[in-house]
Amino acid sequence: MIKNTMRKKISGLSLLEALISTAIVGIGFVAIMQMTNYSIQSIYTSGERTKANYLTNVIAEDVIGQQQVNTPTNNNFSNLLSQNEFNSDFCKSNTGGTNNNGEIYSSNANNNYEIKTNKWNALLNNKDYLNCAGRNETRNFRVFKVISRWSQVDGLINSRQTDIDNNGSPDEPYVMDEVMYIGRIQFNLNNGKKRKFLYFQSDFELKQ
Repeated sequence: MIKNTMRKKISGLSLLEALISTAIVGIGFVAIMQMTNYSIQSIYTSGERTKANYLTNVIAEDVIGQQQVNTPTNNNFSNLLSQNEFNSDFCKSNTGGTNNNGEIYSSNANNNYEIKTNKWNALLNNKDYLNCAGRNETRNFRVFKVISRWSQVDGLINSRQTDIDNNGSPDEPYVMDEVMYIGRIQFNLNNGKKRKFLYFQSDFELKQ
């Protein structure tokens, strides 16, 4: 009897207790793995958005800083961009490899327009700079040419100018721009689910 009692006291865990302990530890590891995976995805998404913000700023600064262009048909950079939409279909046409259409600072360009567009192609058509999460992602850039129509209203300019000369306030805003160029950069990220827009004034022409 004494030996049997001693055996019961020093006996280890039962099979049921071991299974319950294993289940508890497994649930904890699953939760940790899910949290780790979510953190990795959040870091990746945040990084892609940061790179997209940087690339949109690069394009906007290139356009604002380059007002003139030496082409046979056009000498205004924003006006030339308004006639030629820049669109990168890299994510739709490429299934995974890295594709770089030209160097960032290409020596084969003939004018400023080709230099800038080659640079944008090199940045946007390369997964090293901005990755593709799906075929619905696009990188688009357009410049809209806005022509002022207020100069065609009879008597409106003279009445406004008279008010201004007399140190008065015109009834309506006095527009001085003959032509205004508005740039729009659009990036579709996260397989097209997240869209980023940037609107900015790239150039203008004052009324002579």
